Parts: sequence; C-alpha cells; structure tokens
Amino acid sequence: MRSTRPTRPTRRAAFTLVELLIVVGIIAVLVSILLPSLGRARQSAVATKCLNNVRQLGMANQMYLNETRQGLPFSNWDNGVGPPPSNVHVGWLYDCPIKNPEKDASKVNTGGFWPYLKNYEIYHCPTHIKAESGQFGTHNTDTLTSYLMNGAVNAYGHAPSKGASGIYMSRITQFKPDDVILWEADERGGSAWNDGSSRPEETFDIGPNGKLNGGLTARHGISP
Repeated sequence: MRSTRPTRPTRRAAFTLVELLIVVGIIAVLVSILLPSLGRARQSAVATKCLNNVRQLGMANQMYLNETRQGLPFSNWDNGVGPPPSNVHVGWLYDCPIKNPEKDASKVNTGGFWPYLKNYEIYHCPTHIKAESGQFGTHNTDTLTSYLMNGAVNAYGHAPSKGASGIYMSRITQFKPDDVILWEADERGGSAWNDGSSRPEETFDIGPNGKLNGGLTARHGISP
C-alpha cells in the first residue's frame, strides 16, 4: 500500500524590510518628478481657460460693434456719472451708475456684453481669489469680473471737444489694429476695481525696474 505523508504548507514569499523601503523610495522619487509636471499642466489649463474667457469677451465686443455700426461700448469709466450730463447708461460690464455692487455678481447681466455671452463664468479667471478683495482698494467690481476695459475707449472720461460735455464715445476705426481693449487685471490699493475700466499701467505685475507692466497680470506666472 502507498503511504501518504502530510504535505507541508507552501510558504508565501514576502517583502523584506529592505525591499519595502526600496519600493517606497522609488515611489517617492516618481512623485517628486511628476508633481511639478502636474502643477505646470494645471497652470497651463487655467491660463488657457482665462485666455478663452478673453477671447469670448473679444467676440462679444465684435458682435456689439456689428450692431452699433462700429461704435465701441462704454467702458464703465467712473461708473458713467461724470462729467455731467452723461450720455451713456449701459456699459460693457453693467448698467450704470452702480454703487458697491460687490454683493451682487449678477449685475453683469445688465451690461452690454451679456446678451452675447449669458455665462457668468466667462467674466472670471479661475485664479481670481475673492478672499483677497481687501487688497483691491475700492473693490466695487472685482466680484463682477477679472477683466477690465481700456479707459482710452472713452478718452478716460474727458469730453470730446472744448465746451462739450458727456462721456466720449469712440469708434473702432479710431484705434490701431494692435491696440488692447480688454485684459485680465490685478489692480491693488487706492481706487482699484472702482468701475469696469482702467489705465493699462494700473496692474499689479511689477517688473524688475519697480514699475508696473501695463496690461499684464502676474496670476499666470507671466514674466515681464
């Protein structure tokens, strides 16, 4: 008769402490390599979204021009309250005059661009941090938008000729093709974000010479 012997249980192979430490070390190295790349990819995605917002605003401006025989919209300079009498009421961003609108971001639906956009997200860069509004000076409109229009559109509120009154209204043909009408702003201090427009040099991007680089924000890591 065949005798049967009890079989020994097979021992499972296990990691030694040294092998486990090596695996953990490799994972740590891979993570350290991948994290900067993921961060850059995220920054690039945010910058692309912001750029797309500006593009959408530019398209809204073009559609506005088509309906006004090339007349540019009011830039909301000084909320349209001076010099009196104001000859405009609706700006690109909101119906004016407006007082302390930071509690009601829906005010953009009263602006001249809203009929072409009808999307609140287009008015905001994803990196625009509302918690920083205390550094934004007046901050009447930083909740409404991350972008401002060039005040030159309305000659910075000056009357068109001697003895005339009202807000200067311009046509697109008065500007060069490479002139900037809108940009992502990061105004801080003083009267920052007091209306829907600004001077190009009044941004937060400070260059190596200590001066402000007009037209650019530092939110997306753009170097001077």
